[in-house]
Amino acid sequence: MSFKSYAQTIQPDGRWMLSNPLPLVFSGQNGLIARFIAGEKYRAAAPWKLSPAELHSIALPDDLGRERVIVFEQADGGGLELMWLQNVRGISAETTEMLFSFTPLTVDLVQPMIVVKAPNASCAYGEDLTLDGGVSNPKGSWKWKKPHLALGGVKLGPPVALRAAG
Repeated sequence: MSFKSYAQTIQPDGRWMLSNPLPLVFSGQNGLIARFIAGEKYRAAAPWKLSPAELHSIALPDDLGRERVIVFEQADGGGLELMWLQNVRGISAETTEMLFSFTPLTVDLVQPMIVVKAPNASCAYGEDLTLDGGVSNPKGSWKWKKPHLALGGVKLGPPVALRAAG
């Protein structure tokens, strides 16, 4: 998975210019989630929610993540696909189970800077992910593993209007 923090500059036409990419690592013993859980064991043992600002405060404590966004990048058939991270919800015990919530971004330009259209708030994606490590297993590998419920990705969007049979 390729998560990055980008500096965000809103353009006069409403598009976003993304620059200064910094890779973010969520897994591993020194990853963002393991660091959050080590620092906030009591909070992590109950259902929790991390905002991008909280994730930035863990990853970039001196910067505070001002005017930065977290995106998941994926190269798809020669193009670039970006998903804007909204939050991470989870609970931690022996393992750490999480639901990552994203809003898709439409990429208008990749070079010299990435420029995206403002997100369409009517569409969201959820991804259920699990790490092998947690509050009661701090020495775990903190590697990605198959989620407990194996839900996979879910796309949420506006309700579809049903037509009456006629």
